[in-house]
Amino acid sequence: MEKLFFHGEILIDVVEAKDLPNVEVTWYRVRKAKRNNVSDPYVAFDMIADGESTCRIAKTRVIMDNLNPKWRENFRMPVCHEFDSIFIEIKDKNLMEDKKMCSLAINALELYERKQIGPKWSPLQNDNGKSMGEIYFSIKFVPIYTVIWKYEVPGVMFPVHSNCYVKLYQDAHTPATSPITDVITRDGIAYNPPQCWEDISEKMNKAEKLIYIIGWSVYTEISLLRRNKNEETLGALLKRKANEGVRVLMMVWDEPANDFDFFAGMMGTHDEETFQYFQGTEVHCLKAPRTAPHSGLISTSFASANYTHHQKCVLLDSQNKLVAFQGGIDLTNGRWDTHDHSLYKSLYHEHKKDFYNNVITTTQIQGPRQPWEDIHMYVEGSVVKDLMNNFENRWRLLAPQKAILLYPHKNLEFDCSPSEDESWNVQFFRSINSDSVTFPTESFHILKSRVGRKYDDSIQQAYIHHIRRAQKFIYIENQYFMGSSSGWKHRITKCTNLIPAELTARIILAIKNHQDFRVYINIPLHPEGVPTSGAVQELLRWQFRTIEMMYKKIGKVIRETGIHAHPTDYLSFFCLTKRESEAPTNLPLPPENTIAYKVRQSLRFMIYIHSKLAIFDDEYIIVGTANINERSMNGNRDSEMALGSYQPNLIPQDPGDFCKGDIHTFRLSLWAEHCGQHMRQHLNPSSIECMKAMINVGQTNLHRYVHAIGEDSHSHLMSYPYQIENDGKVFPRSDFKEFPDTGGSVCGESKNLFPVLLTT
Repeated sequence: MEKLFFHGEILIDVVEAKDLPNVEVTWYRVRKAKRNNVSDPYVAFDMIADGESTCRIAKTRVIMDNLNPKWRENFRMPVCHEFDSIFIEIKDKNLMEDKKMCSLAINALELYERKQIGPKWSPLQNDNGKSMGEIYFSIKFVPIYTVIWKYEVPGVMFPVHSNCYVKLYQDAHTPATSPITDVITRDGIAYNPPQCWEDISEKMNKAEKLIYIIGWSVYTEISLLRRNKNEETLGALLKRKANEGVRVLMMVWDEPANDFDFFAGMMGTHDEETFQYFQGTEVHCLKAPRTAPHSGLISTSFASANYTHHQKCVLLDSQNKLVAFQGGIDLTNGRWDTHDHSLYKSLYHEHKKDFYNNVITTTQIQGPRQPWEDIHMYVEGSVVKDLMNNFENRWRLLAPQKAILLYPHKNLEFDCSPSEDESWNVQFFRSINSDSVTFPTESFHILKSRVGRKYDDSIQQAYIHHIRRAQKFIYIENQYFMGSSSGWKHRITKCTNLIPAELTARIILAIKNHQDFRVYINIPLHPEGVPTSGAVQELLRWQFRTIEMMYKKIGKVIRETGIHAHPTDYLSFFCLTKRESEAPTNLPLPPENTIAYKVRQSLRFMIYIHSKLAIFDDEYIIVGTANINERSMNGNRDSEMALGSYQPNLIPQDPGDFCKGDIHTFRLSLWAEHCGQHMRQHLNPSSIECMKAMINVGQTNLHRYVHAIGEDSHSHLMSYPYQIENDGKVFPRSDFKEFPDTGGSVCGESKNLFPVLLTT
């Protein structure tokens, strides 16, 4: 059958089946005698290409002991896939291995031409072609060109809230110095960046009623301020506020490894330390395990061991109004950094009590520290109600006996009254399932379902929606980049988020329409951890497969259209690195033959990008906790949160004009930090001149990094060290097949040491 490209949505209604075969057997493979003890059927829908499943698009709940089951479930899934058929399979749920009962296949051409099949009864067969009952279902394809695009993401749990106020932060602390202040705002003045951790500290100190914190990691021994040597620690600050009568509640991810002394500290979350620190105080801290409490022991243990609670948010009152901070920055060690991203210079000053390096083995007195790039935001307005709803529902599910501790916020205000130009529309998105939060029943029709478990994957939906509606450019800064595995050269079925495929489809459309459209993607040089380790190498392999797939498709379209262009003219990947000219003379040398010693000689290190940021046309911005991988985007794995925001009164009326609002200013400031200067070309990021200018900066810094040129790098943007050919083929560079100093293949290696569900 012919493979066809489907771009849009697929809607599936699974109603019921009848006269299914009974394949239930005992451990001894003997059919059970009890009349009511029959197969436990569920239905799975898989996309098929070249004879193999590339993506599972739907899976119903299990109906126990029933050969005439009624599921009455519906599914709505975005699609950006090539496939030749959809395979519908009914299976019997068993403890050890599910057993096939019967199936049918739908030709992709029939669905593409007719747009809808059913509702109708369709015959099912076993592998021998024998009739085995019927299924009543319908499947509908909604092409992308039929959709009317708006800023609000439709079909998700939370609506857009108007008249909000937003403040955007780069890094934990951004001094008002050049090149940041070289950016000119829409008011014609130099940009004065806000300070994230200083603002959080100020709001916490002034809170009178409540401080709620959700964190992947919260460390009591760090200080939010770094002005002098004796700043109050976060733990002391929260205890003090609780003793003043402020309701301080906290949820941190319960890292399972910390429950065992041998593995304690593997992820550096400090959850046990933080929990013990607040025991017996007025601060109420809960450890939130990521479990599957309504599943079997195996499923519960797997979820706990492999998935995390990854939301990061601070909710508090400010002048009798509830406000919030959310984004990528954990309130833990190693995250405080400035746009200088020093390696050694701050070891005895700002980082004297906050040393962190999770890539190499070293110490605070030897260095280097691990520089940290991140994005965060502050928000006021009615959207904060949704953030509060998220916290309260998670708290009640986790500790119902402690629900009485939740502050009665009936006396708190949410609304704010920003000026017309400072008014934002904001929408709340999540990745989370019913294991971790209680969903209101009135939202069940909006939520998705898998094996009967409700889940919210609206962060992925938001990314897809705004990639599809983008007209000029997209800038993404993210800790990971992997997905769309149905299109990989070597396919897997466990990394199916559509973000890479959607970006590729949008670029291909621009090429075919001769449109100026650019995508800039900034990722870490490598995932955090030892780059030679099996886990990091697997992550790098999935990243390579993703990028390889994107460039292959783009290169093919460039050849077919006959234009004179290179794939990187439309899509370019970057990372951030730091070089210093010298280390302080009073730092002792690390032992020879260590990686720390090699780094001291080269004075170079990566800046770890932890951001979760996407900017579309300078009009719309997504900031949150979600990485571009399956863990964050799936909805059934890690719990995540994000806010999508825009300034409706600053959107230009002429679609050809660029938006000059606060998102535009923020991007210019961020790019000035990365490039070491505010560049004229940054004003028009959809132009080929801008892309060429960014690539030129990136290639220059790549050359300097490879050759360890001894100079302070105020310019950090570096081209990612892949070699991209004209036809879209991707190779490691000859001078960068392994990471300098640390080793480890740049393209990664799949060693099959870890569950794919963990490393994707």
